Amino acid sequence: MKKTIFSSAIACLLCFALPALGQEKTTDNNDQQFYWVAFKDKANTPYTVDAPEAFLSPRAIARRQKLGIPVTTEDFPPNPGYLKGITEAGAKVHHTSRWLNAATIYGESAMLPAIKSLPFVDTIWYAGPYRAKGKASVERDAKMDKLKSKALTGQHYGYGTKQIKAINGDSLHLMGYRGKGVLVAVMDGGFTGVDRSPFFDSLRADNRLLTSMDMVDKDTLVWESSSHGTKVLSTMAANQPEVLVGTAPDATYVCIKTEDTRGEHRIEECHWVAGLEYADSLGADVMNSSLGYTQFDEVSMNYTAKDLTGSISVASQAANIAARKGMLVVTSAGNEGSSPWRRIGIPADAAGAFSIGATALNGDLASFSSVGPTADRRIKPDIVAPGAWVTLADAYQYQVTIGSGTSFASPIVAGMVACLREAYPEASVEELLDAIRSSSSQSDLPDVAVGYGMPDFVKAYLALRKHP
Repeated sequence: MKKTIFSSAIACLLCFALPALGQEKTTDNNDQQFYWVAFKDKANTPYTVDAPEAFLSPRAIARRQKLGIPVTTEDFPPNPGYLKGITEAGAKVHHTSRWLNAATIYGESAMLPAIKSLPFVDTIWYAGPYRAKGKASVERDAKMDKLKSKALTGQHYGYGTKQIKAINGDSLHLMGYRGKGVLVAVMDGGFTGVDRSPFFDSLRADNRLLTSMDMVDKDTLVWESSSHGTKVLSTMAANQPEVLVGTAPDATYVCIKTEDTRGEHRIEECHWVAGLEYADSLGADVMNSSLGYTQFDEVSMNYTAKDLTGSISVASQAANIAARKGMLVVTSAGNEGSSPWRRIGIPADAAGAFSIGATALNGDLASFSSVGPTADRRIKPDIVAPGAWVTLADAYQYQVTIGSGTSFASPIVAGMVACLREAYPEASVEELLDAIRSSSSQSDLPDVAVGYGMPDFVKAYLALRKHP
């Protein structure tokens, strides 16, 4: 399927391939297009490693210091002089990439020769049609005043009890770890209703819902476009006892819109990179992305199985760098298990991405869950978690609903990863993820269907305690 949101109730998140670098889109000169422009270097940059506050927040700097990760030139934004040169050549800069030293630009194809001739430009490739910002689609008349799902008296997690118990997350909560002090970024296609739903009351009341960011429209309005992100967020952040409590109800969250629901093009990967770097600049500890790329509306962009190396796509490259910077990058594996494609998507192929497949609540593998391995024969997905017929918050009314997809298995795990991060704030990314893998049900014999199996987060906690 072409939709890039990993929930079988909506569409599958697997889509997309790179055209060869330098490929251009032939268009009428009046048409504006998105392009990715990579620069040759960061020479003569005004930024220094001694003044990281120019491009990183205090929290981001503190995270690197705590984990012993130095700020390097890789963290520097692109040279402002290069961006000025791009704009003087006729382009408009949509956003930039620090880590990949690039800019996403838009304009008419007639500007390309001038941009290509700039001495600091390395490569340019077409990313998709430019779409002007549309009218906000936020729905304010949703009925959120009355609970329409019967509370389950005596069951703290309500209708979400089975999905957290399956990974022993409730026991880790009882030990006092519910994600407090951990910043979780959620990248998706929209978060309709999050700004008013009672399921997220505690986030708003405690100021644990940070300023959102829309990388598609370049504003802070993300409570629109799609309810998918709302459902994803609810598996972690919902906090209505006896109705639905998520896997990290005490964490702090930032919602980042990176998917353009109006079409499928590689520009969404560019938005994804920008969203991930924004999360890093805030100092996010964990990032969940229930998104993926394998096929696009323009077939020249489609990926093949050989492209799943974890380093071809800009999204996969960014995921690898984010992990090196100390962020726990959790991604859905994809919903193509029953399709001819079958495989995981991008950026789930990245070594730095913790890729999650889906099971039923009884532990059986969901038929739609994408399988590995990667093109270079690495085990993917990393683990599996409940993702078939799991409980979610409805985006339009105060009630629970049901959904299926690796879209939901991923955040269920991401919330518990946030709880582990709370317990072990100084553990490295690899130490945390290795503890989860080694404590999962199939750790001795991982395979390309379930990876290392179903996690047990108390066992992972104990493994980390033994090896601080």
